[in-house]
Amino acid sequence: MKKNTYILFIWAITLSSCSLIGLNLKRKAPNKADKYPTFTQKDSVFGYLYPDRENYKPYYYQLSVDFNIEKKSIDGIANIHMLANSDLNEIQLNLHENLSISEIDFLYKGGKQVYELSKSNLPIKRKYNALWIKLPNTIGRGENFELIIHYGGKPVIAKRPPWEGGLVWKKDKQGRPWIGVACEQVGANLWWPLKDHLTAEPDSMQMTFIVPDGLTAVSNGLLINKNTEGPKDTFTYKVSYPINTYNATFYIGNFEHFSTVYDRGENKKLHFYVLDYNLEKAQEHFKQTTKIISAYERLFGEYPFWNDQYKLVESPFEGMEHQTAIAYGNGYKNNAQGVDYIILHESAHEWWGNAISVKDYADIWIHEGMATYSEALFMEDQFGYRSYSNYLNFYSMLIKNKRPMVGPKDVNFWNYKDSDPYMKGALMMHSLRNTINDDHLFFDIIKTFYQTYKYQTVTSKDFIEMVNQKTGSDYSWFFNKYLYQHQPPKLVYVLKVNEATNTQELTYRWDQTDSNFKMPIYIKAPNGSRLKITPEYTEKTYNGVGDKLIIIDSQCAYFSKKAYKKALPKRKP
Repeated sequence: MKKNTYILFIWAITLSSCSLIGLNLKRKAPNKADKYPTFTQKDSVFGYLYPDRENYKPYYYQLSVDFNIEKKSIDGIANIHMLANSDLNEIQLNLHENLSISEIDFLYKGGKQVYELSKSNLPIKRKYNALWIKLPNTIGRGENFELIIHYGGKPVIAKRPPWEGGLVWKKDKQGRPWIGVACEQVGANLWWPLKDHLTAEPDSMQMTFIVPDGLTAVSNGLLINKNTEGPKDTFTYKVSYPINTYNATFYIGNFEHFSTVYDRGENKKLHFYVLDYNLEKAQEHFKQTTKIISAYERLFGEYPFWNDQYKLVESPFEGMEHQTAIAYGNGYKNNAQGVDYIILHESAHEWWGNAISVKDYADIWIHEGMATYSEALFMEDQFGYRSYSNYLNFYSMLIKNKRPMVGPKDVNFWNYKDSDPYMKGALMMHSLRNTINDDHLFFDIIKTFYQTYKYQTVTSKDFIEMVNQKTGSDYSWFFNKYLYQHQPPKLVYVLKVNEATNTQELTYRWDQTDSNFKMPIYIKAPNGSRLKITPEYTEKTYNGVGDKLIIIDSQCAYFSKKAYKKALPKRKP
């Protein structure tokens, strides 16, 4: 084999337009999946929808939270408006053990009953972060009722936000307070009482934050009121869309606000809240946000929360996709293409994770894999297919293949250290695109899925059914491999070249797959000719004639080092 041909072969394998799920330059694909932790009753109490969690829907939260910065404590009132899904006289809420309840008011059919918890005159039970409340009246199916819960204490402090959640009590570079919260997975119960389950998105919210005079509070939705009362300022925000409760948030600091026009005709603006000493830098850096939102609107559909604005808010932690109030903490840095990946990734979550949310962390790839894939699609939109391909090929090297992408359900489990829901999720979407081999159809699937389930919670099954419906084919073989099995498919092949007769023979088959796995690959020559073939679980052979080397171009195969050696004829010294 000539040296330049050998180089071309390697280039085609590593930088081809097709993803190589499982290819990792630092580690070999494992043969056995990592074990899950031992789940306990605490996990089930939080993650499972018991009857006393399913029997009601919170449709509106009205919060008021007063912050004591010196003590790192809060005092709050949560008015929870609920609809009974069945006849009930007891409900389960969630509130972290660090927070205590002083009073619960029960409102039903215009009446009000007040229960001071110090007098223990309302039956209440607490275990772990769960709170069972025995109601004084039976609520009939379809009826509305309210609980007003007075609570307070010192919330959990985040050890490593946003990954290890809690309240964030920091100071900016000038020594002034910065307070916020990041609570994905650990749950919003660490700062307010609620039905803390991914399926329990309220239809709307109102949040009031009482902070020391001179500080600004920023939250989801629209600022509808600001008052100054003595040494405190009060900020009230209204959220007019369904919201994933871990995305309900606040930021308190010395912020400067500015906005840019996104669509003058529709009076749409993008809003930014940054620490005052970074204002000039931010005004230049955040100009890229307009083209990011514009690209995502072309790819997926209209930005889903225009009535509640789009905001980026400067934070001391890297980023978090808080709905309409994204945490930004990447230090105003761009990648080689001049794009800030935090703005790129977290903005994509407004579509994938916020407008569409999962019912269980088991399917978190729909949030993280789709957002990561959106990054690559933006690169393609702005810089072309080669940029998209190179972007994904870099991510392919970070795939671990230690666990299936879909994890155990009903136990609130997601190991944030497992990057596969991000990287492998993105490469799976790329592989699906190449397998379908029809971009019009592929992007129609994504847009239709988004429009069908916007403002709802979903599962992997919902996406699979959409793919099957749109393609008219059963893609279970594809998703079973990538979502429910940890090992990537492995292409086993041998390429023999007979220089004397100028002929080639390629023998190939899929390994580490089910017998019905039918991922196509391509064989091609440096002159550009390309032929689609479909390896099966049993061995197949392709015979080529001519002096052009056959090159394997796989959609998503894992190529082990051993396979490389088999495929490449030995070079003469």
